[in-house]
Amino acid sequence: MAAMSLLLLRAAAACGARRAAGPALPWPSRAARLPSTLAPVRHSSSHGKRMFIIKASSFYDTRFLNLLRFYVFLTGIPVALFITYVNIFIGEAELAEIPEGYVPEYWEYYKHPISRWIARYCLDPPEKDYEKEMALLDVEAKKTELRLMELEARRLMRHRGDGPWYHYETPDKNLIDNSMKSTPDN
Repeated sequence: MAAMSLLLLRAAAACGARRAAGPALPWPSRAARLPSTLAPVRHSSSHGKRMFIIKASSFYDTRFLNLLRFYVFLTGIPVALFITYVNIFIGEAELAEIPEGYVPEYWEYYKHPISRWIARYCLDPPEKDYEKEMALLDVEAKKTELRLMELEARRLMRHRGDGPWYHYETPDKNLIDNSMKSTPDN
């Protein structure tokens, strides 16, 4: 961070020196450069570059790539060895006749042993998936039925006028003073 702030200070000083010098630019005005891309550097002889190009640090990029490569190899090499072992020494299942009276389990229908292991220990059986889907459909059907009943109840309340709306009790007609209406000229 300190190196970056030092580079920014150098770039800002170079920009300020250029502005104080006047409008003359060392490069064509059509291809104007940002003030933070070049900074002057002293050389003890006339050989070599006259400008030091400032670029962003690649430390974090290389660190990320190195860690990514490390963790990919850390997990990838054992997984590749395991898959190679399973393919060479165990192999895929062969199709055979089912013995009389034997009911195969659902994971026995998969050909590859890794697929069989995943189906047996990680995934739900197909019967359970079917029951979950049927329960979801039943819940949605009940929601639809309740929505239709609610719409019908609202329609009937609006038609009959007996809804839960706020209303005021009408006062008794005997409490109204109509004496002023009997003689309007007074």
